[in-house]
Amino acid sequence: MTKPRTVLILLLVCGLVALGSLSAQQKNASRAGWISDEACGAEHTKPGRADCVQKCWRGGALVGHPEWKPQRAVFVADDDHAIWIVENPEAVRDFPAAHVAVAGQFDAAKKTVHVEKITPAAE
Repeated sequence: MTKPRTVLILLLVCGLVALGSLSAQQKNASRAGWISDEACGAEHTKPGRADCVQKCWRGGALVGHPEWKPQRAVFVADDDHAIWIVENPEAVRDFPAAHVAVAGQFDAAKKTVHVEKITPAAE
């Protein structure tokens, strides 16, 4: 009777650890930060850099640099300057180089964010 109880307790502990790990990896959150591109990251987190971010999103062929490959959209968090790849870039298309508040699913394991809501950040 002791052995089955030990196995049950061990399985319960493993399940709780796995559940805690999953919740730490993906969480709904709202954070302030900047929208940029993967290549430049935090370098384009200043007002007036929208043109540069848009060019990087499209790639360089349109501006005379065919060697530039299209870059993914990223979110650069204000608090820790972490760079999160935006899983659904169409959600941030209208906010290049903008200071915004993003609400969505942040996946710490993949360093990605699925944007559910985006608004200009309060200055």
